[in-house]
Amino acid sequence: MIKLGSHVSFKKPKYLYGAIEESLNNNANCAMIYLGAPQTTKRANVDQFMLFEYLEKFKDKIKQEDIVVHAPYIVNPANPEKSKFAKQFLIEEIERMNYLGLKYLVLHPGSHTIFNRKISINEVINVVNEILEKTKNVEIIIETMSGKGSEVGTNFDELIYIMENIKSDRKGICLDTCHVWDAGYNINKYDDFINILKEKNILKYLKVIHLNDSKNDLNSHKDRHANIGEGFIKKEILKQLVHDKLFDNIPIILETPWKDNKPIYKKEIEYLLKK
Repeated sequence: MIKLGSHVSFKKPKYLYGAIEESLNNNANCAMIYLGAPQTTKRANVDQFMLFEYLEKFKDKIKQEDIVVHAPYIVNPANPEKSKFAKQFLIEEIERMNYLGLKYLVLHPGSHTIFNRKISINEVINVVNEILEKTKNVEIIIETMSGKGSEVGTNFDELIYIMENIKSDRKGICLDTCHVWDAGYNINKYDDFINILKEKNILKYLKVIHLNDSKNDLNSHKDRHANIGEGFIKKEILKQLVHDKLFDNIPIILETPWKDNKPIYKKEIEYLLKK
């Protein structure tokens, strides 16, 4: 089964209820939310989240297991000077997810800044291991990165190293099509790209996909998302990925730009689902 949705707003007054209402209006069957603004760690109390209203009206239309949470951008588990804050915040974020009954937390592995790259990658592993020891149920899903600045997790070898050294089974990879393109993986050569995923053992850990076109050419390390069909990744390739049986039952999430101050996810979902 194809699971296709988008990032939707999780904000007052409707919070979860409003996010899923928006997703259903887009003809989506999965969704991704931030539990607050992506650039901050400020959070509302869970009793404002309208969980019970969602359960009463929408739980059978978009299930809790198909609602992905994205961690805010500003936590940096790769930086040993900032990882203590990242740890504490993410433990609290997982507790909020436990309240909502949600399963997948997508996390950017962060940037090594002034530190040695290998030290920072091992810091990510240590942070995730400690978080998973102190929490329950939620899986931490590490996102593929474009290589902008000093980001880690920009190639499949690094991601597999992280996966193999996280002790818990509550882990996975989120493949972002814009990020892997910008990192140098040519998804336009689709069969070759799928073979790389298989050879590198990415499919074993793949739990979430972010489906985005890229405003920049291959190996640009820019991380600038484009709307479907308006960037360097062929729209037919992105549609092919959506319909590929390899990715059945994996939430595929659009994070494409808004147009005229509003999202066009409904139009993009309609195009992608049409064979």
